[in-house]
Amino acid sequence: MSFNWLWPYVRRHRRAILAVMALAALTSALSAVQPYLSKLIIDDGLLGKHFDLLAELCAAIVALAACGFALGALNRLLYVRVSGKILFAIREDVYSHILSLPPRFFRIRPVGDIVTRLDGDVAEIQRFSTDSVLAVVNGVLLLIFSAAIMAAMSPGLTVVAACILPLHLLLRHRARRHVSDSTREVRESRSVITHFLVETLGAAKAVQSAGAERWERDRLSGLNQGLLRRVIRQQLVGYTIGALSSLLSHLTTAIVFIIGGWEVIHGSLTVGTLVAFTAYLARGTNSATSLMGLYTAYQRAVVSLKRVQELRDAEPMRARSAGSRSLAARSGPIRFQDVSFRYPESEQALFEDLTLDIAAGSKVVLFGESGVGKSTLVDLLRGFARPDSGQILLDGVDLSDFDLQSVRRRIAVLETDPLLFRGTILDNVQYGHFDAPTDRVLEVARQTGVEPFVSTLPEGYTTELGSRGAGLSTGQRQRIAVARSLLGSPFALVLDEATSNLDMAACHAMHALIDRHFEQQTRIVITHSPDAVPRADRILELRDGRITERECASAYA
Repeated sequence: MSFNWLWPYVRRHRRAILAVMALAALTSALSAVQPYLSKLIIDDGLLGKHFDLLAELCAAIVALAACGFALGALNRLLYVRVSGKILFAIREDVYSHILSLPPRFFRIRPVGDIVTRLDGDVAEIQRFSTDSVLAVVNGVLLLIFSAAIMAAMSPGLTVVAACILPLHLLLRHRARRHVSDSTREVRESRSVITHFLVETLGAAKAVQSAGAERWERDRLSGLNQGLLRRVIRQQLVGYTIGALSSLLSHLTTAIVFIIGGWEVIHGSLTVGTLVAFTAYLARGTNSATSLMGLYTAYQRAVVSLKRVQELRDAEPMRARSAGSRSLAARSGPIRFQDVSFRYPESEQALFEDLTLDIAAGSKVVLFGESGVGKSTLVDLLRGFARPDSGQILLDGVDLSDFDLQSVRRRIAVLETDPLLFRGTILDNVQYGHFDAPTDRVLEVARQTGVEPFVSTLPEGYTTELGSRGAGLSTGQRQRIAVARSLLGSPFALVLDEATSNLDMAACHAMHALIDRHFEQQTRIVITHSPDAVPRADRILELRDGRITERECASAYA
């Protein structure tokens, strides 16, 4: 897997990153001086019995520590800022790409899994892409400083310390598969739990209605136990790598003390030099361990990279050609001409050479059994799916000649459970038409019957709604959705089982409202109960990929 696609995000902030690297280098340089000052304190101050020098060296250590503290704080501030900007840019771009994917993608991909990839996996990639830069700068510079000073103080002990380094490298290399496997298992388990929480909390009322609270709690407990097993394995892998690395480090220190102690006893090495050497050894070992830890971090980041790459590689919706024409609000005829369509995962075509003409401004009822493709026709009409062959013409113009966003804004859809978002009622009426003047939004709300129930609320149009419009009835949510559609001056309006949750009186009232305000627009009513739709111009049945027309009952025509 390649991290090349991350480079543009890092490049945008290269100046800030260079500043962070420079501060890190300066901090490492200051840190490298301190053990050598300890050597001077022991050899020249204590053993040399020069108190004034001892005091000056101690003051120098304190001053260096204060400078290191100030530089470290500034470095951390800059790092967190640039790191956050990179993280948010990656997440926003991946999120934007996800919003461009066809509905089929969301039918086969659990929402919880997508959320986990956008949150945890993107953050893991960002951490590696930025933390690795700092780790390399800090680690390499400190390792070079430490190795150079150690070699100057005792070349023999430096060679002894370096002999253990290949064992550290071998340890990291042998553990790479265990790191990748355990990381992937934990990521997948967390995705499952996130999806479970999104699914059940979004349907809390249904869970309560079924008395399934204990059942769902037990399901969550089972998922948690599975995650715990995987986390324990991941932690054991990490602990084992860290513990063995620590053991090798202690082994190196012990060997250095034995050899160095023998040299001190025989007068070929000073006590201060041995103490300073072991301090540099500890720092050098930590730096080497951190650099080798990047290999482990890389294995974990690759797991996240693959998961995010799957989202980035998903093919977005595209028209047959890069159309730029805008669909006007003026309604015109709609024609499906010899349209054939088959879902990629299905061997049988849903439609073959289907032809359907819908006159401008007419009200057409489309009914049929579940799964025959009624909603798929709407997806084709709005560009959420592409026909395998044939044409879809809007006012005589091929759909592929239009800008897709224009088509989707002009072909409004009312569904069984209108989707409202967290925010005010005014925000929800205005959703998708953000530039509409407030007075126009309020006028549309009055026309569609939103005003009467909003006026009873203490905060009126600024009332904050819960998720999916919690707190409002189905009819109230429907009226907000109708107002939103009217605000967009649609070319056509589709009612996809929009009144299925309403009683007959409410259903007729809703159709009367729609017929009054959308009488110039083409209306397509998808339903399982065609006889419940008043004032229809045509009633069409979709069966086995074909359209047949049924005579309208006089009472409803």
